Amino acid sequence: MTARVYYHHPENSHYSLTYVTQHRDEITTSGQDAIIEHYDLDEEFFVLYTNRGASGTVEDLDDDFEDVLDEMSPQDRTITVRLLQIFEEIVEEKELEEQEKLEIYKRIELARIPDAIARVDWTGIAVDVAGQLMSTLILKHALPNANHRTSISMAQWYLESIETGFSFPDFATEAYDWKAWVNEYISESKRLLTVRRNTTAFSLLSEWGCDTVVRKNGIEIILAEYDFDFTRSEAYAHYGDVHTKLCTDFLTESVTHAGHNELVSTDGIGKAEFVSFLEKAE
Repeated sequence: MTARVYYHHPENSHYSLTYVTQHRDEITTSGQDAIIEHYDLDEEFFVLYTNRGASGTVEDLDDDFEDVLDEMSPQDRTITVRLLQIFEEIVEEKELEEQEKLEIYKRIELARIPDAIARVDWTGIAVDVAGQLMSTLILKHALPNANHRTSISMAQWYLESIETGFSFPDFATEAYDWKAWVNEYISESKRLLTVRRNTTAFSLLSEWGCDTVVRKNGIEIILAEYDFDFTRSEAYAHYGDVHTKLCTDFLTESVTHAGHNELVSTDGIGKAEFVSFLEKAE
C-alpha cells in the first residue's frame, strides 16, 4: 500500500507543505494562515501547511507594472512585455474554454524576469537556447498561473525567430489537443520544481515511512526516484540543471513532431536578434 503525504492540502490546494516534524510542539502558527496535519506511517509526524498567498481570480490583478518595467533594460522590457501578452492570451483562451475565471494564488512578480533572462546562454544550438529560456522562466515562476504554458510559448517565439513559420501543436489549453507526451513533460517539470525546493523535508518524510508525495491534480512524486543528499544551494543547482535538460528534451521532441528536425542542429540567435524579431512581430 502506498504511504502518501500530500504536498498541497487535499481540502484546499492554496495550502502547501511548509514544514515537517516529529514534535508537534515545534510548530507554531501564530499570525499564519495554516493547517496542521498528523501522519502515522513507519513513524508519527506532523506537517504544517500554510496558505501560499493571494487568492481570487486573474481579473482581481490590478498591478501597475510601469515602474517595474522602467527599471529594466530595453531588451529585457521587450521580452517581459511579450511574456505578459502571452500570459493574457492564454488566460483569455482558458477562461473561454472553461467558462470561468482563472484562479490565482500569488501576485505577478515581473522583477524576477530579467534575472531569468540573464541566466540564458544565448550561444549554441537553437533548441538548447530555447530550452534554457523555457526552463529559467519556469523556475523563476513570475506569474500567478500558466507559467509552463507561457514559457513554452516564449520558447516557440524563439524557435520561430530562427525558422519562419515554425509552430507547436496547440499548447494553450488542456483539452483533447493536449498530447499525452506533453502532459508527462509538464508533470515531471512540476515534480522537479517541488523536489528542488524541499529536499530536506522530503528526505525526512522518506525516513519516516512516506514513499509518495502527492501534488494537486494527482501528480505523484515517488521519493525513491530522487536524490535528496544536497544542501539547499546544491539542490537548486542540481535540479535546475536537470530541469533545463528536461525542457531541452521536450523541445527536441516537439520540433521533431512539428517536422522541423533542422532546429536540433541549427545555431540559435543572440538576445539582441531575438528582441529585434519580437519588436518587428508586434
